[in-house]
Amino acid sequence: MTIQKFLIAIVVVTAVVLLLPSFMPRFALQVEEMHSGVKVYQAPVKEGDEFTIEFVHSVERTPVREIFRIEQDRKIYLVETQYESFGAGLPTMPDEGEELVLEGEKIRITGMRRKLEPFLIAVSPVPGHVLTVGGEEIVLTSLAEPGTCLRIRVVSEPAVVRFPGRRYEWVRR
Repeated sequence: MTIQKFLIAIVVVTAVVLLLPSFMPRFALQVEEMHSGVKVYQAPVKEGDEFTIEFVHSVERTPVREIFRIEQDRKIYLVETQYESFGAGLPTMPDEGEELVLEGEKIRITGMRRKLEPFLIAVSPVPGHVLTVGGEEIVLTSLAEPGTCLRIRVVSEPAVVRFPGRRYEWVRR
């Protein structure tokens, strides 16, 4: 092998090693309108990341906070629910392996591992419907009209395509 071919081989191998991570799949929490498929928000995530959805219970008019985790299978699991009163649609007893914890006026159900697939939510007209990802709070009515059904999921994209230099990217307002 000549020195010129050797140098070309070194350059090619170096370029591949440097560029390959840019094309490796990365993951994003994506929110899209269910019926149209229009992406309205996404943020980079990884296994073990948590996010929350907070809302005001439509009957009880008390705050509810649900905590979700992205697990190894890149699926979303409900891991904890926090609320202030028992009411329609709110759990009264924990399932097997879960624990009901009373903390002052708050009720928490911990130890949950409920896979949500598909994960669909309707944007509430009641103020206080918020998605929090990586410390960023997103009021759901800023993404879609009340009553709109949203799908939340984890998607895979090459890093080069996603988020060049930005942590969050609004796809549409």
